[in-house]
Amino acid sequence: MLTYINTIADLKCPISSSTVQKNSSLDPSDWPSARKTAHEVLDSSLDYIESIRDRPAFIPIPDDVWTVLNDDPLPKRGQSLEQVCRDTFTYVVPYTFGNAHPRFLGWVGGEGTLGGALADMIAATINMSCGGFCHSGSLIERTVINWIRQMFGFPEAKNAGLIVSGTSMATLISIATARRKALGNIRQDGHVNGPQLVGYASTETHGCLVKAFELLGLGSKALHLIAVDDDFRMKIDELKVAMQEDREKGLVPFCIVGNAGTVNTAAFDNLVELSVICRAKNIWFHVDGAFGSLVILDRERRHLVKGIERADSLAFDLHKWLHCPYDAGCVLIRESSHLQSTFAVHQTYLTKTIRDFAPDDLWFCDLGPELSRSFRALKVWFTFKEHGIEKLGQKIADNCEQAQYFARLLEKHADIIHVLRPITLNIVNFRVI
Repeated sequence: MLTYINTIADLKCPISSSTVQKNSSLDPSDWPSARKTAHEVLDSSLDYIESIRDRPAFIPIPDDVWTVLNDDPLPKRGQSLEQVCRDTFTYVVPYTFGNAHPRFLGWVGGEGTLGGALADMIAATINMSCGGFCHSGSLIERTVINWIRQMFGFPEAKNAGLIVSGTSMATLISIATARRKALGNIRQDGHVNGPQLVGYASTETHGCLVKAFELLGLGSKALHLIAVDDDFRMKIDELKVAMQEDREKGLVPFCIVGNAGTVNTAAFDNLVELSVICRAKNIWFHVDGAFGSLVILDRERRHLVKGIERADSLAFDLHKWLHCPYDAGCVLIRESSHLQSTFAVHQTYLTKTIRDFAPDDLWFCDLGPELSRSFRALKVWFTFKEHGIEKLGQKIADNCEQAQYFARLLEKHADIIHVLRPITLNIVNFRVI
């Protein structure tokens, strides 16, 4: 068999079309030149990161660059590696979104780190598929998930979390898991003749939750939005009334979503009280921690997420306050059996063996919707290893203090500027009178 494999690998297929270049390999034809170009790209990337403070946070795309990028025709023949790299640094690199800049103070995008960039380069170099099999990528992702479970006080569990693209995907996975728990036969029968499920969240909840309800066939009307108080926290009394009224209508409450830092105001719902309601009514408790859950690393503010350890599922982003390069999010599930019950599909071409690189009892493709998965976990592992959670927590605290400082500056002009309090994290809402 090895002889056959080597013969196939060395086989040079004849090229029938005269329009195809003679060298059909995707490897560089000139390795020394390619190596020189790669080193130049690395140096240019390092220069970009090191000198980023010397440039504006955002540069609008000039008309001529816009034309070049917008009207670029489909390439029939390739260009040199050197030329493609040159075009990238000329037309792409200078005109970014701006979130990598230390003076980028809008929205909640992380800056990224040099280590994260190197980790992404290494991940692209080895190009591992992390949907299945047993290899270093699988071990790294499991280790990262275990670290994160420890951070949030989740119980030890195997196969109860994933590194995903972001909170939107993590939310979809969480709500799908909650739905499967409520409707044990949902994967076979769908919603036909099943009960009408309803979920609850505050009016401040992120739009990705609405998308999840729509994509899962529940419909946006099945998400009942509960009013908030003066601090933008869900009104628990109104939640209880809504649940009782829905039951009287024959509807089945299956999920309550608590916010750990909303995007508009960084509001935190009462996670402890919501968890008590969920436990008493046997309802899934999901926490949207996309923005604020990582405040758990800040000793002075971790009380804001008290009760997060009681969640049945938690979705949050690693490319925000942990500054991992985009994209990197995480979903944690409290009990390990739920993800497998929701997503596992057994195919003959993915049959597991007891030797080599396929002996794992469960693969990541059995825990979520994706079979093709990049090695996102490496940049997360790299970030934790390089900086440690104490330093990362300090950076979160520093960012929150920046917001307080900004608010104090604004309040010096109280005659024309009104600052909305409280300011819990790094979001400052104000209006000009």
